[in-house]
Amino acid sequence: RKEPDSVEVNGVAFVEFAASADEAEDLASLLRVLGFRKTGKHRTKRVDRYSQGAINLVINTERQGFAHSSHAVHGMSAYALGLDVADAHAAFERALALGAAPFEQPAGPSGISMPAVRGVGGDILYFVDNKPGLAGIWDEEFDPVDDAGASGGAGLLRFDHVAQTMNFDEMLTWLLFYTSILKAKKTPVVDIIDPSGIVRSQVVENEAGSLRITMNGAENRRTLAGHFLAEKFGSSMQHLAFETDDIFRTAEVLRALFL
Repeated sequence: RKEPDSVEVNGVAFVEFAASADEAEDLASLLRVLGFRKTGKHRTKRVDRYSQGAINLVINTERQGFAHSSHAVHGMSAYALGLDVADAHAAFERALALGAAPFEQPAGPSGISMPAVRGVGGDILYFVDNKPGLAGIWDEEFDPVDDAGASGGAGLLRFDHVAQTMNFDEMLTWLLFYTSILKAKKTPVVDIIDPSGIVRSQVVENEAGSLRITMNGAENRRTLAGHFLAEKFGSSMQHLAFETDDIFRTAEVLRALFL
């Protein structure tokens, strides 16, 4: 049978970090300095949600399951990317039809099973949508938290882009992965000059600008990208960029929060 068509992306729904308890405290402190506040605590798991604008960051300190396994290999890292798409199950079915490896683990008594596949570096790519079953994931799985000590935010609105770093010879595979499953295109390759060499960079994005994934290909271990691969023992998300309507105002607020 014919696989589903490629799927529209509305944006990045969330990024999830795997961390130890001590690392989670440090990461939470950093997020507060960036104007995030704790907005939810998972009902059955050691998982917390931090939010600002339409940005959701999740910190997972579970001592079992894939997050724990990922942490054992890579240390603290952003190991899961959630995309808000027009049809999550259609995106999942298309990914499987094109050879992606499915990801599954028990959701738990109060958990929602999100369709997911293995992504860059063996990390997880989740698909969510606004249809019944997935639309209320934050309300269904998380108890709200009144974070009275948090700031009023720094004006960060949404994800601008997510950067993923890999060996250069993997880039073509993952560019094809994203552009085959999603309604997205790739930009021309740009050479990023590093003091220790060249990093090849290419972007997967859609027409609306709601999706932008920067792919950085390292050709040697001496560059910043290459050092990241060696330090994290493989490909993964290297950085997150957030959008603001007033970057100078945001910088002022961040400076005040930092001081």
